[in-house]
Amino acid sequence: MVDSGENACVAVTEHESRRIAARGVRPRWRAFLLGCLVVGVILSGLALRGLGDRWFFFPEVGVPVKPQDPGVQIDDVTFAAPGGPVLHGWWLRAEGSARGTVVYCHGNHANRGHHFRFVQWLPRRGFDVLIFDYRGYGDSAGSPTREGLVDDTIAAIDLALARDPGRTVVFGHSLGGALGIVAAAARPAVRAVIAESTFATYRAAARASMPALGPLVPWLVSGGHDPVDALARIAPRPLLVVHGREDRITPLALGEELFAAAREPKSLHLVHRGGHVAAWVTEGAAFEERFCAFVDPK
Repeated sequence: MVDSGENACVAVTEHESRRIAARGVRPRWRAFLLGCLVVGVILSGLALRGLGDRWFFFPEVGVPVKPQDPGVQIDDVTFAAPGGPVLHGWWLRAEGSARGTVVYCHGNHANRGHHFRFVQWLPRRGFDVLIFDYRGYGDSAGSPTREGLVDDTIAAIDLALARDPGRTVVFGHSLGGALGIVAAAARPAVRAVIAESTFATYRAAARASMPALGPLVPWLVSGGHDPVDALARIAPRPLLVVHGREDRITPLALGEELFAAAREPKSLHLVHRGGHVAAWVTEGAAFEERFCAFVDPK
């Protein structure tokens, strides 16, 4: 009887020990699974962080067809930012004696072949023009990044300044306006800046384009190289902000925010019935006159 009791006690003790041990295993497994979940969320977030930066780049790759304009001499040019890929562009020669040089920074889609029409009038108004493709656009090598495109724009300005050091201005549309402001701020020799259909910050532009994702924008779209942070270094050079009243891609409020943040001397031109397309398309000769009066006042 004693032996049976002792065996029973031993059996109970072993069962209880296993039950107690099992209690300790379950919390450890729960903690492990919870840890895996947390790590997975963090890694997914890191993978998505900055993903929205790609929303600003829609390049069309390939060699653009050189325009056949009998009134404009168009030369091929190549150049590169330090450590960057080879970039391609066109140098449009002014008719007659040049009165200055315009570095044109095009918008976020297609390539210079598409955007040529927005500056084809400038040579007839007496301006040399450099229109170029950023890295990853047209036949320019590389892949687009915000920092890379800023470097490319500075390199384009340097090319123009080397040819026309005292009369070079920067003219940018949409994304090109944002890049032009930041790049011109780094090159004090630029005489004036024109920003058309442009925004103050990349995150503000992303919120306007995708309001449903507004709360996620600070996570999806990185900061840095925002035009608003460069505006103080544009002054005392003049800045002209051009914006369509009916712009649905970069709403007017973003252009007004950019203008409000700028320092004098500055001018704001609002295009009646203008959308996101270049003001020249809507206003024609009237815009040409306004542009020339701003760039080359007499």
